Amino acid sequence: MKKLLFFLPLFLLAEVNPFDVKITPQNANLLTPQEKVILQNRENIQKLQTKVDSLEKSINKITYKLVSYDETINNLNDKLQGFNTLLDEVNTAQNDIANLKRDVNQTKSDIEILKQKVASLENNVTAIQATLKEIIRVQRVQNQNIESLKNSINILITELKQQQITPKEAMKKAKAYFFAGKLDKAKELFLYTLSKKYLPATSAYYLGEIAFKKHQYDIALGYYKKSVEFYPKKTSFTDKLLYHTAISFEKLGNNQAAKLTLQKLIHDFPKSKYAALAKKELEKLK
Repeated sequence: MKKLLFFLPLFLLAEVNPFDVKITPQNANLLTPQEKVILQNRENIQKLQTKVDSLEKSINKITYKLVSYDETINNLNDKLQGFNTLLDEVNTAQNDIANLKRDVNQTKSDIEILKQKVASLENNVTAIQATLKEIIRVQRVQNQNIESLKNSINILITELKQQQITPKEAMKKAKAYFFAGKLDKAKELFLYTLSKKYLPATSAYYLGEIAFKKHQYDIALGYYKKSVEFYPKKTSFTDKLLYHTAISFEKLGNNQAAKLTLQKLIHDFPKSKYAALAKKELEKLK
């Protein structure tokens, strides 16, 4: 019996593991100080674990939000990039519009200049037409005068032949009469040289000068025109011919034709004394 009692504690001890005892707050009064510390540490660990779990959840939420914000930021960056591209296109379009406006303004300016040139050309055409009409009228008058002079010229030619005067001699005498102021005698001889086609441009010029001196401006224009037709190149008297042509036009009331003739004189004979007179005459006609 004693032997059995002796082994009983050993059996109980063999079934119980002191390190396997569950430490809980309910059996805290049965715990040793070390076990109480362990219990307290476990409680602290559980609290910390709870906080860690809570923090992990918060971190997960924040991470999700960060991912969401990152996507939002990326979307905004994409939109901003698109906006910048659109802004560049707007700036380019504005520059194009500014260039177009400048081109339009330049075109308008060119159109105005062209309109002025067209108006000037129209005025010149009108003036030329008026001049041509005047020349035709003068030519008609001149032709009438020539017809009326035919008989007297024929008579004059007959007389000169009887005197056996040559065209060269007639030209010499005609100039002498002209510069002596004997215009009628000079005219007869110049008509003779013109009929013989001896220096016809010179003969016509002096006949024009005789008519000019007598204020027969329409007749003068006809002879000046014939002189230029006979010899279109420049001569020693072309500048004076142009000046008296312009004055004749002016006296007949055709100021536009007078201006054009004066301008031609100034252009072709800039150093001539008649060019200086032409400039003064132009000032009067403005």
